[in-house]
Amino acid sequence: MTNDPSRFYVLKAVYIDNAMYKLSAVRVSGGDVYLKLAGIDDRNAAETLRNKYVQIDRAAAVALDEGEFFIDDVVGATLVAKNADGSQSIGIVKSVQSFGAADVFTVTTERGEMTFAFIKALAAEYDDSKRVLTVDGDKLKEVAVYDED
Repeated sequence: MTNDPSRFYVLKAVYIDNAMYKLSAVRVSGGDVYLKLAGIDDRNAAETLRNKYVQIDRAAAVALDEGEFFIDDVVGATLVAKNADGSQSIGIVKSVQSFGAADVFTVTTERGEMTFAFIKALAAEYDDSKRVLTVDGDKLKEVAVYDED
């Protein structure tokens, strides 16, 4: 998952299932990225990697702008809702799924699992040193859905 497919042109290697593959060629067409991996020289070898996540070394990650964070960083972080009455710990971010229009966060809470669309109105702030994601508590109430078993 990337918001800039052309960034693959500057990468030297990627990881698939924790195995490092050097890149011997990259082609970007629209939103698709085609990678030629060193040592993967035929279609049968390439097929073994189909539907796998391609990851990069953290040192090769793009620099983030103020207020941005990597999805991987917030998984496992504490979600805190802040409003005029103060702050309240909601739970732990379990996962984040990207669907295009908005990422959907799943949070483990005392009430069970809660999901919410990650929208700008949440005014999210992430503190990497404390691993805390703080959002507008009133807006969170509007978008949160609890799994009722």
